[in-house]
Amino acid sequence: MEKETFEKEQSHLTKTYNKLLKIKEKLEEQISELNEKAVDDKNDIRDNIRFDYADIETTMETLAEIEVWNRYIDTYNVESSSLGNRLNTVNKLLESPYFAKIKLQFDEGEEPESYYIGRSAISENGYDQMIVDWRSPIAEVYYNQENGKTHYTVEDRQIPVNLLVRRQFDIKKDRLDAYFDTQIAIEDPMLLSSLSQARSAKMQAITATIQKEQNTVIRYPDVPVLVVNGIAGSGKTSVLLQRIAYLFYQKRKTLRPDQVCLMTLNSVFRDYIDNVLPDLGETNPLTLTWQEFAQNANVPFDDVEYDYTDDESLNKIHEALLTLKPEVQDFFDIMQKDKLIISKEDVFSMVKKYSQFPMGVRLIQIVCDELEARAKNTIKNMDDNISEDADGEAKTEEGKENRIENDFGSALQNIRHCSWVNVSRIAQRILGSEHITAAEWLYTWMELTGICDRNMRYVMVDEVQDYTLSQLMVFRKYFPSARFMLLGDEFQAIREGTVTFDRIEKMAKDDNKEYVELPLLTSYRSSPEITKMFASILPEEKKLLVSSVKRPGHEAVVKSFDSDDAYYKELSGLIDEFNKEEGLTAVICRNAFKLEEISAALKDKNLPLISENGSLPASGAFLIELPLAKGLEFDHVIIADGDSESYPDDLLGRHCLYTAISRATQKLAILSRGELAKAL
Repeated sequence: MEKETFEKEQSHLTKTYNKLLKIKEKLEEQISELNEKAVDDKNDIRDNIRFDYADIETTMETLAEIEVWNRYIDTYNVESSSLGNRLNTVNKLLESPYFAKIKLQFDEGEEPESYYIGRSAISENGYDQMIVDWRSPIAEVYYNQENGKTHYTVEDRQIPVNLLVRRQFDIKKDRLDAYFDTQIAIEDPMLLSSLSQARSAKMQAITATIQKEQNTVIRYPDVPVLVVNGIAGSGKTSVLLQRIAYLFYQKRKTLRPDQVCLMTLNSVFRDYIDNVLPDLGETNPLTLTWQEFAQNANVPFDDVEYDYTDDESLNKIHEALLTLKPEVQDFFDIMQKDKLIISKEDVFSMVKKYSQFPMGVRLIQIVCDELEARAKNTIKNMDDNISEDADGEAKTEEGKENRIENDFGSALQNIRHCSWVNVSRIAQRILGSEHITAAEWLYTWMELTGICDRNMRYVMVDEVQDYTLSQLMVFRKYFPSARFMLLGDEFQAIREGTVTFDRIEKMAKDDNKEYVELPLLTSYRSSPEITKMFASILPEEKKLLVSSVKRPGHEAVVKSFDSDDAYYKELSGLIDEFNKEEGLTAVICRNAFKLEEISAALKDKNLPLISENGSLPASGAFLIELPLAKGLEFDHVIIADGDSESYPDDLLGRHCLYTAISRATQKLAILSRGELAKAL
């Protein structure tokens, strides 16, 4: 029976693959024909259109003709883009057309129907689907992992079905290597095979091996604040990217990539994940680090990588602005290059004119409008500075307006963007401090100007436990229309003063926003031996809930040394040993100083040292600081500073050790010069 089933599935795969090849050939023909027609039509435009502006009537005819041709070109562009996107989908499916099959019976007595599930949907003739998208409602039955009576949901309506077969495939192009009928995650051969593969410099999509608890997160209904609390290796980041892909699919007519923002800790991590969504046929959303977010908002100082702002500072800013009396030095001169347009004294006089309003959005906007009107009048009086063309266009009111915008755009933009407000000084006055953090500056700026991004619909924050409550308050204020998805593991908080999940819940409830927290407690990353080691650092009640689905692997190497010679000999030997294995080997230290020391001592090995803006190598061993390793995973890990000084026996020290250990998937070694960390 197994052989017969295999042959039937191979036959179906061959037919599907050949149909995909025919679709590809037809699409390439259509694109070629469209391009040829576009070239002919563009040549026709060039040869026949007359740009005649002799009088109003001929000018109108010329403009109408140009508009007609523009519409033709727009039609070509839309059609070309559509065909190109479809061709990209077919090319991706040709790598592996589908990864699963479900056989469903909708009503007793009716013939069961089979559906093949892949990364994207495609139909042969526009309506008969050869392959269904993994994000489609019917595919949910596959991810629920339970044969028998079940259902899927379409537009809030449950469709009852009987799942007769849940089949997984191992497919490369048109070759079926294996199939598995399974319904329990821990017996999932495709998952186990996927987990045993070597790690690369880029994260891979987990679409074929999404597990039931992960699927719950990916398909969870839209809520204002969704928090995912997952242990190390539970697939939080993969789930986050799959949810973004799912949202793009569900809202494909209304949600654009520029309406989704993903906050990441560093650019190494961004580089690591940047293949996942394109592999699923989706465009990457806007991806920012905190530093880039602050720079985009024009924070006027550079030291913004880490932000330790106390949330009480932001509350104080909010309350104190209501009674703050403005001063001349709270404002800047409005300049056009080196020419003074409006002095800060005049700005201050205008602000005082509206003293019935407290310092805040209403006052600043009223003054903003008046400043722009006054600036334009001032500029209009500078006749010698308004360039005038030969036909005297600038003499008309419309012409003057255009010239003002062109010649004095910088000054006008400064007014409109409220750059005449000395945000730093106002924050310093309120807080009584010369040093203002990025969060304090941003919060003061938004409280004064009301400037924010109302276009953003989703903000995703990965590794949320490494942000402060103040940073989340800034995100909440800057993205007032957005729904938030926050993912993290409180036990991976490796800096003092960061937010707890309880504080996140309180902030959501204070805003009267629905808050949902979902757990992920299975480790798909690490071997049982490594999982047991990092779980041993967790509190007792959490430790009991943690499990690993991987097959048994290697016991960790844990050694301490009294001499540098013995230490470096062991470290060098382990690097050589791990390098013989396939995949990546990370030598992790808690701080950069130790890494540089090791790099110098082992200079003959020429190990790459990963920097803040660097990328991981394709294979082999490298040196990386713990904060940059967060969120990443490696086949083999050597914790080179596993001593009690680097990882003291306090909450932060245990969090850092838990984080470092849990980066490893297959092999782990912990070395120390001197006493080992007590948690070990």
